[in-house]
Amino acid sequence: MNRRTFIAGASASTLLAALPGSGGSDAHRIRSLRLATSTALGEMKRFYQETMELTVLAESRDELTIAAGATAITFFASAPEQGAPFYHFAFNIPENKILAARDWQLERTPLIPPWESLRDPDLPDEVVDFRHWNAHSVFFWDPAGNLLEHIARHELGNAASGPFTSGDVLYASEIGLVVDDVPAVAARLRETFGLATYVEGSEQFTPVGDAHGLLLVMKRGRNLGFGEGRPGGVFPTAAGLRASKEARFALPDFPYEVTAA
Repeated sequence: MNRRTFIAGASASTLLAALPGSGGSDAHRIRSLRLATSTALGEMKRFYQETMELTVLAESRDELTIAAGATAITFFASAPEQGAPFYHFAFNIPENKILAARDWQLERTPLIPPWESLRDPDLPDEVVDFRHWNAHSVFFWDPAGNLLEHIARHELGNAASGPFTSGDVLYASEIGLVVDDVPAVAARLRETFGLATYVEGSEQFTPVGDAHGLLLVMKRGRNLGFGEGRPGGVFPTAAGLRASKEARFALPDFPYEVTAA
């Protein structure tokens, strides 16, 4: 990330802090994301501003920054040699609003039904029951093929009253990092930023962080989504974190940069 990119990200964060209600969770870990897209930025703007009803913080010919609650997410136009980048990221929502989020999102996009083993017989089929994470989710795609998720994490105790609205998108709480050696990269992230492993990991997948923000370290080629899904790929990713110490993480031969201040 060069100086110009860093300044642009800082400006977006300043705008985000000025939004009413945007600082609703001081506990959020992922403060900013920068993600590449080959989809026209005008189409991305229509989806996030009109369909998702999120605020546009900044836009130019080559970039679009939206407020996902307390997280600034910037999409920038990818280079032709990068193909069609796509990512997985999740939004934390109030822990009592998964059914309301399901209904709200279904009015706007299709939802991705999970495998039978991840369903709760007492809930609609589109709701994912992450028993081992004490959470419920719904998944959907954006126009660029990014796999998005509303996740209600019951351990946070952040219940809220009223119907579900875009204001219940509290912050981005997950970003996937596709690598070749999951255990080694997860260990480096823990050491670099003073983070913990959220649940026991494997050679295929290890989540690093906590319920307020997770770096999902996953094996190259591992499917994103359910059913056939999409094999995860390596695409430019920059994340700004809140962590216990100032640090920077990068991987040789991977277009990733994670920083904390």
